[in-house]
Amino acid sequence: MDAVTRDWPSMSLTIGAVLDVAGDAPPVERLRERVATCLSRLPVLTHRLEGPKLRARWVHELHPDLTVRVREMVVAPGGAAAAVDALINQPLTQDGPPWDLWLLRGDSPGCHTLCYRASHVTHDGVAVRNTLYGLLGAEVPKALAPRPATVAAFARVLRNQSGMLSRAGVWNDPDVPLTGELVRGWASVPTERLRAVASEAGGSSNDASLAVLAGALRTWAFDNWSRGADQPLSAMVMVDGRHAAESARPGNLFSFGPLMLPAHLSETRQRLAAVVEVTDVLRQPSIRRATRLLMERTPAGTFYAAAKMLTAPHRAPVDTSHVAFHQPLRHEDAPVTGVRMFTVLPANHPLSVLSCSYGGTTTLHFVADGALPGAAELPSRWLTELDAAEKEQTTTPTQ
Repeated sequence: MDAVTRDWPSMSLTIGAVLDVAGDAPPVERLRERVATCLSRLPVLTHRLEGPKLRARWVHELHPDLTVRVREMVVAPGGAAAAVDALINQPLTQDGPPWDLWLLRGDSPGCHTLCYRASHVTHDGVAVRNTLYGLLGAEVPKALAPRPATVAAFARVLRNQSGMLSRAGVWNDPDVPLTGELVRGWASVPTERLRAVASEAGGSSNDASLAVLAGALRTWAFDNWSRGADQPLSAMVMVDGRHAAESARPGNLFSFGPLMLPAHLSETRQRLAAVVEVTDVLRQPSIRRATRLLMERTPAGTFYAAAKMLTAPHRAPVDTSHVAFHQPLRHEDAPVTGVRMFTVLPANHPLSVLSCSYGGTTTLHFVADGALPGAAELPSRWLTELDAAEKEQTTTPTQ
């Protein structure tokens, strides 16, 4: 899937994370030394793809130039946010493994910022997290050993993934063609708020986040996009497929899980139940194993063709993913107090949303096509919808 990802049509393939650190920034040379000691056990930092399209092969670069990849930037007081925005939109180096790590100092006394950027060709979201674990002193949690996949699981996965290629006809409005201009935004909330919303349905914090997203898209569509108003919206959930021994393996080891965002349902309780019904299946060990095996056994050309089909505007889904940090990070002796991850938007897709939970806070990164009217309002609509979900819980008696 790695070569396929490299040629996945996208305005940018740069993903990564922004880390807030409570402590004065050490010299950048010490950060380079730290990274150098990690290269041998983090192959994601020493590999790149080389060659044309599906004939691309992994190339190992034992000693990438760390003076290019580990750098510092002095920002004006209060200037870290603008500097991060500029880095997210700045191309990565094309020479060698495609990643870098920036140390930003000067924003305010007693704190600094790290920004890790990488190409989606060599990293998926879990690989970004695991790389940060390796660089900043946390132990990578062990993934569960693969479980057997049943024939029924294979059949269900094949049926569901084939369904993603059906015509949706929501985002191909001839009067408002998507342009590829990106609009980005963020929303952050205590994770406990999402857990409380999800608890009634036995769901996860991410289930609540997706149900809230469906509600936000519902109100947005009524106001701005009649083609998507009062109907389910096709979406994809990124399903992690890494095995226990693959925590630092380069490439993309996720697969696509189909999800219809229930934007046609007016109550959060209804939307949450619909989301949990789908994600409970996607989390089943046999389904996850069947999904991974199907990805491995699908010829690259076929997978590439299917990926191309999903970039057609009449089929385009909303992209969603979630990455959870289960261990605290430190930059030398200074604790990392916050992590925000950022993502990409494939060509002709309307919206991509990545949620990241760390230290009791969940942060969502929204990246939308700028042709969508009101796209910049989506983070605030999501926050408003979460407030409404909490109010609904307290005012509506449980049936």
